[in-house]
Amino acid sequence: MNLRPGARPLAVFFLGSILASAACGGPPTPSPIEGEPICPDFEVGASRAHMRGSLRFPVTLTVREGKEPITRTTLTGRRSKDDPPSRILLSDQDAEYEIEWAQCENERAPRTHVVGREAKHTAEYACGHATVYKTDKLVTRKGDAASRTVHFAAPPKVECWESELPPAPPPPAPPAVPEETPPDAGTDADAGAAPVDAGATPADAGAKATDAGAPRDGGAGGVAKPRRAGAADAGTTPPGP
Repeated sequence: MNLRPGARPLAVFFLGSILASAACGGPPTPSPIEGEPICPDFEVGASRAHMRGSLRFPVTLTVREGKEPITRTTLTGRRSKDDPPSRILLSDQDAEYEIEWAQCENERAPRTHVVGREAKHTAEYACGHATVYKTDKLVTRKGDAASRTVHFAAPPKVECWESELPPAPPPPAPPAVPEETPPDAGTDADAGAAPVDAGATPADAGAKATDAGAPRDGGAGGVAKPRRAGAADAGTTPPGP
């Protein structure tokens, strides 16, 4: 086939591009990040506003191939163990990468659980200066998805945002119990004396009974009392003149 002048170099260029793509492997695929911290949702204020869980100081992950960074992402932690892990894009090929871990100097402001329209006007988070705290090597193999898995390196500050609620009011005091009035000591004494006085009555009655029997003792000793006139003669006919 005859090619126009200048067409041959163009065909060689496209053929070289196709061969280079085949040698570099397939397109970038999502690769998981395992071990990312779990920061559950929390509440703030007297209204107990529901906020999304996150790290107070996010972590940046940079993947370099040689000295050139090929991807970068900011990690804020998973909200629960059921959330899918964060992912980065890596090509399915035989390669060696350098993983650089750094922690942001700025705190990430908490966000509400329900993202409304006002969230579109919220300023984006600014990491500030990120201090590198660890570097790792990642060796990938073409066709081996497990070799592209990145393992999270814990930062110096792993604190999550936590609930900040006003102190609960103290429980109500129990009602006061009225004090019982102690019994009057004199009243008890008087009450106990009554039976003693009441017991004296039988003794006096016995004394009277003893006195009543004194005439019988008079017949045993002592002078007999004279009879009353007519007492002994009751029922006897008086003698005649």
